[in-house]
Amino acid sequence: MDFSFGKFYSKLLISVFCIFLFTFCFPDMVRKKKTENDWFKIEKIFYKTEPKKIEIFLKGTVKNPFLVSIEGFELNENSSDVLLFQQEKPLPVGPILLKFKAEVPQNKDWIRKIGTTRKWIRIALRNDNGQATHLQTEVSIHESDKKQFRRDLSLDAEGESIRLDGREWKLVSDVDRMDQALLQYVPKSESLLFWNEMLSIHVYKVRASSPSEIYSLLESGKKKECPNILWSLESEKSGKISYSWENSGCGKQSPSSQVSKLYRGEFGIYNIRYDRRNKMSTEDKKRWSELLDLLPSKLD
Repeated sequence: MDFSFGKFYSKLLISVFCIFLFTFCFPDMVRKKKTENDWFKIEKIFYKTEPKKIEIFLKGTVKNPFLVSIEGFELNENSSDVLLFQQEKPLPVGPILLKFKAEVPQNKDWIRKIGTTRKWIRIALRNDNGQATHLQTEVSIHESDKKQFRRDLSLDAEGESIRLDGREWKLVSDVDRMDQALLQYVPKSESLLFWNEMLSIHVYKVRASSPSEIYSLLESGKKKECPNILWSLESEKSGKISYSWENSGCGKQSPSSQVSKLYRGEFGIYNIRYDRRNKMSTEDKKRWSELLDLLPSKLD
């Protein structure tokens, strides 16, 4: 079997995936915004692209008439600062819009990642007496903008397709919300509307719940939705729950089956599952269960 799952990790930083607003999901969210002081006010920081070029814009208001330099840094998860731009000349009092060029080779990886990207930006200011101060804020670059960035820069998105069990699977759905993220893949020859097999990576961005609590909710909800379902708890060890189910048809739906893994990961409770229209043989269930077991080490 041919596995290429390294891109899963990039996609789940969705974004989200994720429009991830909770401190338990992202340690750097304990950083505090400070967008204004007696020297300067940050109105907005945003990115734009043109063919082969990225530009960073800083919109703000200068309050201190003696400012002589401004620098912008991106704060990474390890707290290191990466210089984005700098200007060594006096800044006039009043509204300003500064534009800086960013080198594409050093700033393209986050554009490849599907989903919303959040960056912490620190603005360092210095006056003519050598005194310094700084402000910092969070900047969100949404997927709709990043799609245009990729077109302008001729970049491919990460995770648009993966190699799985010797076949190519393509991304058909990418949902990233405050409470959860969901990526869905189907074989290249299928589509979101007409699929026979689907791989889903579902992240419940919750802090208090445990995998067993999520498992109970999934089981009760599915049994209520489809009373004739055959539900099976395969194993529960080392914090991971393995389960499967199948039904012979539920209402107007055709027979279907699923193999799933449920565990706590870096960004919440992960539910990784393989779905098939129709029933699976015992051998297929075992094969897919082993395949899904390979994913957690790639995602965390």
